Amino acid sequence: MVQPAYKRRAIDDSPESDFQQLEGLEIVEANKEVAVPDSHCVHEQNDSGLPELQTTMSAEVSTETKITVTVSKVEVESQTNSQLLAVQDNISEPPKTPQRQLSSQPPATPRSQRTQRMASDFSNRSELKNSPTPEEEIKPRMVMTRMVLNNFKSYAGRQNIGPFHKSFSAVVGPNGSGKSNVIDALLFVFGYRANKMRQGKLSELIHNSASYPDLDMCSVEVHFQEIYDKPGSEEYTVVDNSQLIVSRQAFRNNNSKYYINSKTSSFTEVTTLLKERGIDLDHKRFLILQGEVESIALMKPKAKDGHDEGLLEYLEDIVGTTKYKDAIEKSNVELDRLNDERTEKLNRVKYVEKEKNSLEAKKIEAENYLRNENELARKKNQLYQMHLMEANENVEISKRAVNDLLERMAAEEQKHSSIKEEVKVLDKKYQKTKKEYELAEKETSAINSKLAKFERDDVQLQERKKHLTNKQKKLNTALAADKHSQSDAENRMKNSTDEIENRKKELEDLEEQLQVEEKELDIINQELKGKTDVYVQEIEEHQLALAPWTEKINEKKHIVDVKKSERDIFSERITAGKKAVESGEQELASIDESQKSKQSQFKELKVSIQDIQQDLGKLEKKIQTFEPQERTIRLSLSGARQKADEARAVMQQSQSRGKVLDGLMRLRDSGDVKGIQDRLGNLGVIDDKYDIAISTACPALENIVVDNVETGQKCIEYLRKNNLGRAVFTLLDQTGNKDMGRIQTPENVPRLFDLVRPKEARFAAAFYSVMQDTLVADNVQQANRIAYGRRRWRVVTLDGKLIEKSGAMTGGGSRPQRGAMSSTFKRDDITPEMVANLERERDKLDKELRSLLDKRRATESNLNEKKENLPRMQMDVEKLDMELKSLDKRKNDTRKRLVELRANARPDPANVKRHEQIQSEIEELTAEVDHLKEQTAQLEDTIKELHRKIMEAGGIKLRFQKAKVDGVKEQIDLLNDRITKSIVSKSKAEKDAARFAKSIVRQQQQVEEMDTQLDDLTKQIDENSTVANEIRTKAEESQNIMDSKKANLEELKEELDTKTDIISKIRAVEIEIKNQTEDYQKALGDNKRKAEHWQDQISKLTLQRIWNESDDELILPDYSREELKAMQDAKQRLKADVAELEAFVQDAKPNLSVLEEYRRREQEYSERAHDLAEVTRLRDTVKAEQDNLMKARLDEFMQGFNIITQKLKEMYQMITLGGNAELELVDSLDPFSEGIVFSVMPPKKSWKNIANLSGGEKTLSSLALVFALHHFKPTPLYVMDEIDAALDFRNVSIVANYIKERTKNAQFVIISLRNNMFELADRLVGIYKTDNCTKSVAVNPHRISMLAQGDA
Repeated sequence: MVQPAYKRRAIDDSPESDFQQLEGLEIVEANKEVAVPDSHCVHEQNDSGLPELQTTMSAEVSTETKITVTVSKVEVESQTNSQLLAVQDNISEPPKTPQRQLSSQPPATPRSQRTQRMASDFSNRSELKNSPTPEEEIKPRMVMTRMVLNNFKSYAGRQNIGPFHKSFSAVVGPNGSGKSNVIDALLFVFGYRANKMRQGKLSELIHNSASYPDLDMCSVEVHFQEIYDKPGSEEYTVVDNSQLIVSRQAFRNNNSKYYINSKTSSFTEVTTLLKERGIDLDHKRFLILQGEVESIALMKPKAKDGHDEGLLEYLEDIVGTTKYKDAIEKSNVELDRLNDERTEKLNRVKYVEKEKNSLEAKKIEAENYLRNENELARKKNQLYQMHLMEANENVEISKRAVNDLLERMAAEEQKHSSIKEEVKVLDKKYQKTKKEYELAEKETSAINSKLAKFERDDVQLQERKKHLTNKQKKLNTALAADKHSQSDAENRMKNSTDEIENRKKELEDLEEQLQVEEKELDIINQELKGKTDVYVQEIEEHQLALAPWTEKINEKKHIVDVKKSERDIFSERITAGKKAVESGEQELASIDESQKSKQSQFKELKVSIQDIQQDLGKLEKKIQTFEPQERTIRLSLSGARQKADEARAVMQQSQSRGKVLDGLMRLRDSGDVKGIQDRLGNLGVIDDKYDIAISTACPALENIVVDNVETGQKCIEYLRKNNLGRAVFTLLDQTGNKDMGRIQTPENVPRLFDLVRPKEARFAAAFYSVMQDTLVADNVQQANRIAYGRRRWRVVTLDGKLIEKSGAMTGGGSRPQRGAMSSTFKRDDITPEMVANLERERDKLDKELRSLLDKRRATESNLNEKKENLPRMQMDVEKLDMELKSLDKRKNDTRKRLVELRANARPDPANVKRHEQIQSEIEELTAEVDHLKEQTAQLEDTIKELHRKIMEAGGIKLRFQKAKVDGVKEQIDLLNDRITKSIVSKSKAEKDAARFAKSIVRQQQQVEEMDTQLDDLTKQIDENSTVANEIRTKAEESQNIMDSKKANLEELKEELDTKTDIISKIRAVEIEIKNQTEDYQKALGDNKRKAEHWQDQISKLTLQRIWNESDDELILPDYSREELKAMQDAKQRLKADVAELEAFVQDAKPNLSVLEEYRRREQEYSERAHDLAEVTRLRDTVKAEQDNLMKARLDEFMQGFNIITQKLKEMYQMITLGGNAELELVDSLDPFSEGIVFSVMPPKKSWKNIANLSGGEKTLSSLALVFALHHFKPTPLYVMDEIDAALDFRNVSIVANYIKERTKNAQFVIISLRNNMFELADRLVGIYKTDNCTKSVAVNPHRISMLAQGDA
């Protein structure tokens, strides 16, 4: 496909050159001129699908004249001449000329003219209304100058879109040419996701066509600048340094980068910068995409949730009241919280007030009680101070008696002071001797420890000596072996020498014999000369030929024998060191084995010692645990025995009780008669201390207690009927309500009734009926004082003496009465089975105790045994340790010797090399001998055959002589072999003798060194033994001294005991005095205790603070002696008042805690009331803040809402030429509750909801709202995509004219296919596509119009 070729000529901006330049304007595509046939076909499409206006942009002035305008030529990059990259428009802004339409526009109809005129008039009115006064400051605004798309979607290469006009620019082009991609490019730069640009991911934004495949990236640049509009003119001034280039790049990996003025940036920085320059990225009012114009008017009145958006939220964002929503929401939450908190605190106040009021009656009762208590305390204070005065007087009397007895005691002590001094001296001497004995014992122990140390050192030295002795024995054994070996080598040398000499003599004899025999053989051969000449001659010839070979073979054999002897010598040298190493290794292995055995024993002993030590600790702890266990079991056993004994005693008592009581109890248990309780003495308990007293004073304890008279009558009838005997009954319902409260007694002695603890409270009246106010005295003297005082009392003593009120006294007898009442309640349900169970439990605990004692004895025995074994095992460990150290030393010595042996055992390289050389020579010689034998074998066989023939010819004689000669030769050969071996043996023996001589010298030196070490060690042992003997002597002397001290100590002890006996007799008298003193001191102590008691009682007396009494009012008075003496007469009356007040106080049962509770409730009420007031104040403060926020939000919103509504009316009336529209609050009282409804009334129609309008009517309504919002809150840039698609010709003209007028303070970029829209634009940006690549061209229609007019 041929790319379109464009010719470009620069158009001068000067007016005078316009007409000259029109002559050269033309547009050529593929060398073919395309023209518009007439003025009415500008909207038709040619064969290529492009609007004629896009291709030629022609404008006819008349039917005769056709002007073809050449648009800007594309720039071609230097690298690729055939690629169309960008279009640059050099058309400058023309001077201000009157607005006119292109001549290609069809003639306006009267209706269209009227519509345009109305829109123009309304726009002019709005312009006059909104145009700034001269006094107003002209502010700069930001405009978009151009866009640069590089490989973005359908735009291949670098394409310039623009330049855009500062006011109204229209983007035109056929469908599918890439117009909407211009908006996608803006969305891309402004940071939108790929799906908003109709793609799945960013990498799909990269251009992809046959001419431009596999591109790596795409980018978009948007150029901005700030300008000052000049009043009444299209001219403007660019603000210095205001140029701004925002760009974004996308890559194949779906990553992208942002740039501001070619510097790397980020999405946040880009959006922040654009928002600061006035572009409304938050609400996107500047951008209306294709098909979105209707969605503005179709918004819901209010969003359903936070993720939705309605018309209310849309307007609030624009008005700016959204900033209050978070604060109002927070204040709502805080207000709800404070309301809840206030409700809670109000409920608490009411609850506390209610509780406080409910305590009022109890509070008054408690106050009355406390007043009586205070009065009782004042009375008791007087009475107790009287008792305290009496006790202090008795203390003075007792002190005088004690002082007299002490003086008597001092006199007695002075009389016997000398004996006591002697005892003291003896005691000091005894203590001194005891310390000396203990010191001697410590010294003896220290000496014995030192002796033990020397004995251990001696054991170590003995072990070392033993080791050296063993080593010496081994050296001597080795030395004897070497000497024996040396002697053996010398004997072998001598024997070899003798053997050589003897064999040489025998060899000489055999050689002489051989000569004789050979002569004899020669004679026989001479005789057979005729028969054997031929054979002999052949033999001689063959022998002559064999002689050199035989000589060589013999020579070689001799050399081989010598070499073998030499090889054996070197072999022995090489293997001698190895044998010594093997011997040393065997010795080292033996030491290792012994060491392992010793170490195993050592570890086992160590572990055993540790185990024993741990066992000792465990056993000692175990023994310590035995004591609390034994104590616990003994206590449990004691308790079990007591329980078992008591149970058996109760059971026996139950079995042995009288037949009367037994019969009545059976009657009660049968259920025939109800109300029988028990014997009175069984219905209460008393301390064992008072057993005799109560048994003596109350014989009525044997009475049978029943509930009422009826029950008593039934019991009497039962006894009479069964002839069981008589009984006395105490009737509970007849005891009456007597005052049994505590009373004041003389000398504060206890009342017998108060000492009894009844089984049930209702039995107390029965006890009081038989005891009344009987008092218990310690002795007869006290009983007399009490019984015969101002008031008569019934008194019983602890030992059973009874004084009646009448003055009669009962007493005497050897056995006082006891057992009438127990100290514990007897159980009636004790059965033999229960007794058996208790006894089994007792036996079980007894068995556990015996088992624990057996375990303790076994543990102690085990502990003692381990303590005895521990020292012995420690000594064994020390011995093993010394043996191991000795073995370590032997092991180190053996290793050192083994290292030396290994170093020496390494054969001499020269010997090894010589041995290998000799072995090689022997092998070579043997091979040569074998080769020679192979070569002479045939000759020898031939000679043998000839000899056989000669033998056959010579007969027996020849054969015999020949055998003799051969025998002699064989003997000669044997002798030569023996001589050779003897020579070799002699040589070896000489070398062995020399080697053993060196070894003997070395071992003799080691033996001498060993002897020296043994001598030194023996001296050390002797010295150690001498010191040990000295210490042993000291130990014996110390033991003797200790024994002597012990004997002296025993003598002193015996003498001290004798003197002590005398002192004991003297002290018997002193004890008598002391006892009397103690009696008086006891009385003194009793009186002191009484004084302390009364003082304590006085100190316990306190006055209760009822409400707000002062501290002085709560202090009890302290009376003087005179005042107390004066009160003596009123003492009885005082006691009566105290008793009366005590009875009242005891009977009263007020709840004293109610006072504290009342005070606490009152305080709590005050605190709660204060908290309520505080939270109410906080609630009111937050409510006021919320009201202020809501008022500010409402005021600001309604102010903006009214402006937008008014402007909406005007815009809609202007657009529709008479219609009406309004924004209506669903809830006028609360605009934010239900939202906003957008209603319109098209011309000549009724009011309708937006949803019920046609598509064009919806578009007009939305545009009216958009224009109203622009009036309220202008934005410098608007980009709209085919907003006129649903409008008719008239409405498109009205909207276009309004936009034309409104662009004086804003920049509009409109994508449109309607000539009524783009013909009014100040700049046309044409978009077209060739070869699947989109290109653009920018045209200034005003300049074209001017050129056309000038040409006409």
